[in-house]
Amino acid sequence: MQSTLHMAGKSTLLNSEGWLDMITAEAFDAVIFDCDGTLIDSSDVHIQCMREGTQDQGHEMSADWYATRIGLDRISLFKAFQRTFDRSFDVDRACRTSIAHYDKAVHLARTIGETINLAITLRDRAMPLAVATNAERPVCERLLGAVNIRELFDTVVCISDNVPPKPSPAMFQLAAKRLGHPKGKVLVIEDSLQGVQAAQLSGMPVIELSAPTLQIRKSKSD
Repeated sequence: MQSTLHMAGKSTLLNSEGWLDMITAEAFDAVIFDCDGTLIDSSDVHIQCMREGTQDQGHEMSADWYATRIGLDRISLFKAFQRTFDRSFDVDRACRTSIAHYDKAVHLARTIGETINLAITLRDRAMPLAVATNAERPVCERLLGAVNIRELFDTVVCISDNVPPKPSPAMFQLAAKRLGHPKGKVLVIEDSLQGVQAAQLSGMPVIELSAPTLQIRKSKSD
């Protein structure tokens, strides 16, 4: 997997095969992973749940519309839908409905091999690890549990912890605090623009994953 390391004001191309050597050479003390698109391919899960939230109110969210807004937290995404399609659209109701649908869709989640293998190797070396995600706690815990990787991480920081979503740096700052290491010695691994911005604003080095072509199974209505 191709990626870019942003560190000390420089950006360097870095293949996934070189991640572990870089982490060792730079003597990082801890690593924070994003969840969706970084550890887990959950695009099919999320689009189904978001669609459920809009269909409940008589609307349809297309895969193409959703794809251009991946990385947004749920409230921001549904507010964008409200502004675009229907000012009377109930954002709070859509959030509740979409979250309630996760149990029916979570079986579609798949791990992303390169980042999971890195996490396993780092855990075997006793390195402190965290997840920081714009998802709500019930959602991220369901996803991590569904693919059997929750035990790899010491802590999970999410929007349910009363912190603003990425691109605010607050999630990464809280995760580093929980891990007990200074920001300069904590590496972030991210796939979204919002997440990379959040890491940079926090003053933490970040590996930005190259975004693959989004493959969302489209319904007949798309």
